[in-house]
Amino acid sequence: MTICIASVCIHNNKEVFVIATDHMIDVGIGQFEHDIKKHKKLNGKNIAMLSGNSLIFNDLVKDIKEDSPFKEIKEKIYSNFVALKKDWINKQLLSKFGLDENEIKEIIKSELKNQFVAKLIEQIAKFELKTGILLVGFEENKTQIAEIGENGYADFSDIHFHAIGSGQLQAVNTLLFQKQSKDNNLRTTIYNVFKAKSNAEVSSGVGIETDMLILTQDGCHDLTKEDLDTLSKIYKEELQRGRNSIDLNNLKIMNSIAR
Repeated sequence: MTICIASVCIHNNKEVFVIATDHMIDVGIGQFEHDIKKHKKLNGKNIAMLSGNSLIFNDLVKDIKEDSPFKEIKEKIYSNFVALKKDWINKQLLSKFGLDENEIKEIIKSELKNQFVAKLIEQIAKFELKTGILLVGFEENKTQIAEIGENGYADFSDIHFHAIGSGQLQAVNTLLFQKQSKDNNLRTTIYNVFKAKSNAEVSSGVGIETDMLILTQDGCHDLTKEDLDTLSKIYKEELQRGRNSIDLNNLKIMNSIAR
């Protein structure tokens, strides 16, 4: 899978987003790290990040108008999910038997005595695109966060951060542990999001390469390689600082075992 993370914070008295993704690409037959971006900038004030099949990213964000507000973009992406899933079912399952969607609806109404038809219905029911979109942006000067998939969408704007992908649990837990809040400043949030992405790398399918950017109402700003190298240095120092702390020598249990 992958990891996509977004968190809101304050910079110059305005809410902005800090965003991070890996470079792991899923093309349906396997996963590998590539320099392809896992995010797409939509009309300047919104960004879509993808977890899952990278080959359908363009199809999921197509036909979005330049002036579309966040809500319309969210609904359009969901509509694209529904249409794409229906198209795939028609091409990969129904066409093999010369059937269409209306015929399947009629078949379902009756008792399924044919084992091949029953198997087909089961395959349709289990069919999944196994892909999600994390959409972030601004609407009426307010930050918006939504997770969109083939079964609908959910709003995370009130939580002020979210993550999707196979590394979601580690990333969200890290942000919770760091007590990430929308009131945090940009510097702190950049590190918290980087740490969340780095901790998520223990999960299967999360790549070690990282993209990070800041989304403001004025546009996007990408972190440079030098910035990412600095964050990596700080992260590694933090890991070492705890396990190598001289204060560990002052633990009373150490003296007891030494005797």
